[in-house]
Amino acid sequence: MDTHNRSRYSPIALFVYKRPTHAEKTLAHLAACVDFEKSQLFVFCDGPRTETDVAAVQQTRNLIKQSGLRNMTVIEHEKNLGLARSIIYGVTQLCREHGSVIVIEDDLIVAPYFLTYMNLALKCFADRSEVMHISGYMYPVELESSTDALFLPFISSWGWATWQRAWQHFDPYMSSFDKLAGDAHLRRKFDLEGAYPFFRTIRRQREGKIDSWAIRWYLSVFMRQGVALYPTRSLVRNEGLDGSGTHWKARETALTGPLCMAPLTRLPETTTVDEQAYRRVVSFLRRYNHPLRKAWRRLRATVHLPAIQ
Repeated sequence: MDTHNRSRYSPIALFVYKRPTHAEKTLAHLAACVDFEKSQLFVFCDGPRTETDVAAVQQTRNLIKQSGLRNMTVIEHEKNLGLARSIIYGVTQLCREHGSVIVIEDDLIVAPYFLTYMNLALKCFADRSEVMHISGYMYPVELESSTDALFLPFISSWGWATWQRAWQHFDPYMSSFDKLAGDAHLRRKFDLEGAYPFFRTIRRQREGKIDSWAIRWYLSVFMRQGVALYPTRSLVRNEGLDGSGTHWKARETALTGPLCMAPLTRLPETTTVDEQAYRRVVSFLRRYNHPLRKAWRRLRATVHLPAIQ
C-alpha cells in the first residue's frame, strides 16, 4: 500500500465484541465501500465480560482475522473494557496518531459511498473549529436542500467521524454538568426543545446508571457550541436493533431507513445550522417520543407486530 496515498484517507476504527454474525456483515459492507482499500482499518476487539462470553468473543476475533484484509490491524483487549471505554480508547489513540478517525460499530451497515463522503467532509472542514463531528446517519425525514449535507447542533453515534482538534475537548467527567443542570433554558436547548430527553440521559450517566460515551461527547460538543455535519440521506443503517446490542431498545427500530446508494459530494459552504432540517428532525423526534407511540412500540416489540410507518 502506498503510504503517501493512504495518508489522504482517515483511518477507520471498527469496534467489535461478541456478535460474529453482525461483525461479519458490517465488515463485508465496509470492505465494499469505494476507497476502502485506500484506508487503514483498525479493529478493536473487546475482551469477554464473563466466562460465557469467551467462545463468542473468540469466534468474532477469528472471523475478523480470517477476512484476509491487507489494510487491517487488529487490537485485542484481554479484559473487558465495555463499549464506552473501548470507543474512547480507540478514538483517542487514532486521533492522536493520525489526526482524525472514522468510527463504526459492529451492528452498522454502511452504503457504498460512506467512506467517500466521510473523507471529503473531514478534509473540507478540517480547519473549521466549530465543526466537531461528521455523521454518516440521517433521521428518516424529508428534507429540501440544495446540498448533499447540512449542519445540525447535535451528534449521532451511528457511523461518525471527528478530528483530534475536536476530540481533545471530549470531557469524560462531564465537568459542565452542573452548569447545564442549573439552567432551564440551556437544558431545553440540550433536549432539542423538549423533543428528546438527552438531559435525563446525561443525568443517568452522572449517577452511574448507564455508561455512554455518546451522551458525554454530545455534552462536550454542545457546551462548545459545536455543530455536526449530516448527510441529507442516510449512509448508515443500524441492523443491531434485535436485542443483541449493549444499549438496544426495541423502540429504536423506528429510527432506521433506506440507505442512500449515490455519492454525496455537494457540501455546504457555510457552517450555520440548517433551521428547516432542525425543525423537521425535532418534529420527528417529538412524534417518535409521544407516550402513545412509545407504548405501541413496546407492545409491538413484545408481540412482534409489524412496524408503524
